[in-house]
Amino acid sequence: ANGSPWRYGMIIRRAVPEDVSELHKMLIDMYSRIEIPASPLSKNKILAVIKETMETGIVIVAEVEGKIIGSLGGVASCDWWSDEKTLGDMWFYVTPDKRNSRAAVKLVKCFIKIGKEIKMKVKLGHYYSGDIERKDKFFDRLGFVRTGSLYTEGN
Repeated sequence: ANGSPWRYGMIIRRAVPEDVSELHKMLIDMYSRIEIPASPLSKNKILAVIKETMETGIVIVAEVEGKIIGSLGGVASCDWWSDEKTLGDMWFYVTPDKRNSRAAVKLVKCFIKIGKEIKMKVKLGHYYSGDIERKDKFFDRLGFVRTGSLYTEGN
């Protein structure tokens, strides 16, 4: 039976240099959807962070029919009090029109698998966005434990 391509034709893969432009557009779109006050956007910094994360960290994408519909980029770091490295996200985004797909789950599961391969626990979060309860439930379902909250000074 023929199904929707996004459901059956999704590929999760490591990002390659040719993906940078599409990732850049996607992350600018992610920023445009922020629902609370945030620091001003720097398109140049976003571009630099994408490139740096691809060089020093891990960037995976969900792709359907040659188009990136989601991405999770992360780097290894340590908590200030520990030498134990963890794999944490720099960004995690699925385009709004594909949020009813399995892209988010597949990206996270792939990220966890990579973390296990390099022997690092994974830390993920959501910042500067709405629908906090839905996102918390998403991480709960995937076995993550809430470890705090982020607060920003109001205007």
